[in-house]
Amino acid sequence: MRRFRFKKNNNKIIHDNDEVNLDENIHEKNDEEINSKKKIITENIYKFLIKTSTFLLKSLIMLFKVSGIYLLWICLHYFSAHLYIKFCVPDTIIGFLISPFMIATPHCQGLRWIVYNAAGIINNMWILIGTWFYSIIWIFNSDTRVDQNDL
Repeated sequence: MRRFRFKKNNNKIIHDNDEVNLDENIHEKNDEEINSKKKIITENIYKFLIKTSTFLLKSLIMLFKVSGIYLLWICLHYFSAHLYIKFCVPDTIIGFLISPFMIATPHCQGLRWIVYNAAGIINNMWILIGTWFYSIIWIFNSDTRVDQNDL
């Protein structure tokens, strides 16, 4: 039968003249724990970034789909207003003289119709956006409001 001799000396265990440093074992275990925690944190950050970027991309696509019709009306209003000035009321003396006759032409009536209706739609767009922002603020405030009965 073999006899074992254990002796503790400066965080070292001596066993039949074999030395094992306890500090090294502790550091190795700590490094493994730290590395596993870093790996978990990195994976969570990666998942969060993927979910966030997916949400933002889907939101932008939806925003462009929803706002596309409004962008179309804004462009129509801008270009038709400039075309009306160029073709129906030119900035010359002759333009001033022929403007009563040009007002009745079909292209000038069409351009006027686009300018008028596009302005109304753009006004409604701003009312809709303002109402939406107000509803978000109202919902946020109602969620954070403290009732006096709760105090």
